[in-house]
Amino acid sequence: MKVIFMLFAAIGSKIKTELIRAWSLTFYFAIFFIAISYFRFAVLQHAEVPYTDFYLGVIKAAVCAKFLLISQALYPLKVHDGKPLIGHILSRSVLYVLIVIILVAIEEYIVAKIHGTLPEHAITGLEAGTLNLFFSLTILYWLMVIPYVMYSAIDKYIGEQKLTTILFKTHK
Repeated sequence: MKVIFMLFAAIGSKIKTELIRAWSLTFYFAIFFIAISYFRFAVLQHAEVPYTDFYLGVIKAAVCAKFLLISQALYPLKVHDGKPLIGHILSRSVLYVLIVIILVAIEEYIVAKIHGTLPEHAITGLEAGTLNLFFSLTILYWLMVIPYVMYSAIDKYIGEQKLTTILFKTHK
C-alpha cells in the first residue's frame, strides 16, 4: 500500500512540475506575443487601420508553449556530451522553432478546412503574397525561444531547479 501511495505522490509531483512549466512558458511567450501585437497595433494605427487582436497573443502563447514542450519531450537537450552548451542551445532552439511552426501550420490547416477558408492564408495568418511578415515573425519566434532554451540548458547542466533557486530565492 505504501508503494502505491509513493507512486501516486511521484506522479502527482511530476504533473505539478509539468503544469508549472507549461504555465510559466505560456506566460513568458504571452509577453512576447502581446508585444508583437502591440507593435502591429502601433504600425496599423499610424496607417489608420483598426487592430484589436491583443487577446490572440495569449492564445497563441498557450498553443506555442504546448508545442514547444512536445518538441522538448521528443528532442530533449543533451548537455553532458562534451560539446559546448552554445551549440546545443542554438541547434535545439532552431529545431524547436521549426517543430512549433510545423505543428502550428498543421493546426491552422485543419482549422481552415473546418471553417472553409483558404489553408495558405490560415497557415501564414496573412493574405497571399505577404510571406515576408511570416518569415520575420519566424525570426522573432526564434529570438523568443533562445532565452528559454538557454535557461533550460543551464538549469539541466548545473542540476534541475538549481538555476530557478538561484534566480528566484532570496539569499542572505
